[in-house]
Amino acid sequence: MEDFDKFWAIYPRKVAKAEARKAWQQTASIRPDTESLINAVMSHCKTEQWMKSGGAFIPHAATWLRGERWEDVYEIKLPDVVNDKPWHETASGIEAKGKELGITPDQFESFPHFKTAVMRAAMKAA
Repeated sequence: MEDFDKFWAIYPRKVAKAEARKAWQQTASIRPDTESLINAVMSHCKTEQWMKSGGAFIPHAATWLRGERWEDVYEIKLPDVVNDKPWHETASGIEAKGKELGITPDQFESFPHFKTAVMRAAMKAA
């Protein structure tokens, strides 16, 4: 159960450990090696679904294991993500979104004004 303990140590939602241990045993013949499994969990930790609402959308570890969630693909390149951050959190992301919307920084007296205009235009476009 040493490998289970490694998995449990990095799994972000620490509930129903006994069920998780049971699921670990049930999936022994189909799950990948522990390192690959941990890498899959770490990839999921970076997803918007797992990050929003304080982790409320993170499945219990038992559900994740029984659902073979290590097979999920989250390596999607999102057009609104720059350097692993949402576009509105980086200057380069704001500039890229502005360009997409036909807005340039030189149309405004300051970058904060430009950012505000881009945010408003993005909300209207959504």
